Amino acid sequence: MSTSRQLSESRAIPTKTVLINDTTQLPHDYCTTPGGTLFSTTPGGTRIIYDRKFLLDRRNSPIAQTPPAHLPVIPGVTSLNVLTENQKNEANNHVNNHDGKPATGKR
Repeated sequence: MSTSRQLSESRAIPTKTVLINDTTQLPHDYCTTPGGTLFSTTPGGTRIIYDRKFLLDRRNSPIAQTPPAHLPVIPGVTSLNVLTENQKNEANNHVNNHDGKPATGKR
């Protein structure tokens, strides 16, 4: 039994380029599929795909709160940029010590 096949021409998928000047011009459902899956890329080009159910399951997680809970204290990153007096002295000693030797309290 032989089957006949009809070959068809390949056609390019139509695309449209739109100039966006601000992220507020993007549609609300940008980067989502009809099933609710969200997708994006990192600055390095890694593709990230989030399932809608996965995100909804984690919406009450402590890390999902603003600001996230249970983060380490990193001055200027996860907490206010407040240096203690001791940290200021260490920073000054490092700046004033150009030859790479350990700083001493004597001048």
